[in-house]
Amino acid sequence: MNAEDSAAVMHTATATVSLMVRLRRPRLILAFCLVLLLSAACTGVWNVNASPSPVRAIHVAVLRTGKVLLVAGSGNEFYRFEAGDFQTSLWDPATNNFSPVTTPWDAFCSGHAFLGDGRLLVAGGTLDFPRTAGQSFAGSRKAYLFDPVSATYQRVPDMAEGRWYPSLVTLGNGSVLTVGGLDESRNRISTAQRFTGTGWTTPTAPPTGLPNGWPLYPSLHLLADGRLFYSGVNTFGTVGSAPGIWNLATNTLAGVPGLTDVERRDQGMSVLLPPAQNQQVMVMGGGDTGDSNDAVASTAIVDLDASATPAFVPGPALSEPKMYVSAVVLPDSTVVETGGSRKSREAVPPGTGSTFSTQIYDPATGKLTTAPPSTLNRGYHSSAVLLPDGRVATFGGNPNDNSFELRIEIYTPGYMFRSRPVIASVPTELTRGTPISLTASGTNPVTSAVLVRPMAVTHSFDPEQRLVDVPFTATPTGGQITVPTNANLLPPGWYMLFARDAQRTPSVAKWVHVS
Repeated sequence: MNAEDSAAVMHTATATVSLMVRLRRPRLILAFCLVLLLSAACTGVWNVNASPSPVRAIHVAVLRTGKVLLVAGSGNEFYRFEAGDFQTSLWDPATNNFSPVTTPWDAFCSGHAFLGDGRLLVAGGTLDFPRTAGQSFAGSRKAYLFDPVSATYQRVPDMAEGRWYPSLVTLGNGSVLTVGGLDESRNRISTAQRFTGTGWTTPTAPPTGLPNGWPLYPSLHLLADGRLFYSGVNTFGTVGSAPGIWNLATNTLAGVPGLTDVERRDQGMSVLLPPAQNQQVMVMGGGDTGDSNDAVASTAIVDLDASATPAFVPGPALSEPKMYVSAVVLPDSTVVETGGSRKSREAVPPGTGSTFSTQIYDPATGKLTTAPPSTLNRGYHSSAVLLPDGRVATFGGNPNDNSFELRIEIYTPGYMFRSRPVIASVPTELTRGTPISLTASGTNPVTSAVLVRPMAVTHSFDPEQRLVDVPFTATPTGGQITVPTNANLLPPGWYMLFARDAQRTPSVAKWVHVS
């Protein structure tokens, strides 16, 4: 628990206790303090960060330095686009400092994924804004790598086609696949292209079995056998929304049935449930852009592990309908969902449909539990990411094109109020399949460890979000971990390593590299 979280709890407590003192109710004071502490320890607290973001955080990525990249590009502001005024800021959660980054193109509505060396590939973006009524944006071919060490963008070869709203996902061999988006002529495209580290391969045709082509920002998940699963969640419309498993070797898409509300998953959430070894994907909420009807509260789960005929089954309903919902995998192997709106932003006055409910889903029990609600509007263009210390930072919200929520709100989960393990030492470079010593301390012994891939989010979704269980053997000084050898399960890159006790209470993460 950091100073800001302590301050938030103490402010609430002090105000309430002061009232009770004036009323001379010492027993109530004691009871209230106990309830407050127990509540925070169980469900966590929210607080608004002291400093807002200096840029519109349309894209948010957690870097291996522990800093957070906030990318706006033009930020959906036409006057900035016309002036060539593109913005990026680097936020350090440890110091709360923001540093400007020179941004050479309009990265607004690009896609992104981490390379094995920790650099972030940012591809596509905005070539042009709509110029006439009913016209769409035009996609850019440009691509850059952001280097977290030098804090600079590095130009790489252009893609073969412009892409606005593409999805990027890192494959087991370290290459990055980009798919979907609007091209330079403002048309939806369905070709795929791979970045190999130095350049792009020749585009490939859409897979057989995808008659309507890829939607914008299709939600893709890399499976342990190297195939990609499209969950049926996307942005802006339901065209091509039927879920399926994409075999890259044969370029075929095999449908996966059973997704409830299949035509109302626009701006929903899709997450690979922890641990990734279980190969289960959960779909949460969603709606239909421009539709005045409520979003859906339904969820659905599909088991993709070695099943010849996978199918979705209904999951527990969210506490209320929501689209633009964010979901973050926590290092205790649960998932926190938060924010969103009951309706599309195009269908209601700005901010009037916002939801603030927050829930924790535990895949081990299959249950959702209530957590404290957030306080800021998190709708369209919002994001949430896991920080290395175990907190969740939320950003953005664009109720209309003339306004944007710049304040950062941070959720401190209940596990941060317990005694936590401390990783004293672990090698930075981890070799797959080789036992590695981890030295740890704390009130309770370490009993497990997990690797969590850093998030790179836009429009609430991150295709690469995953938590992987690491085989663990306890030792007198901590334990031995063995990194899984399957690169499809654990793609090459930098990871946050968390050590956990028997209650799954996680340590602060250590950054490690898996090649």
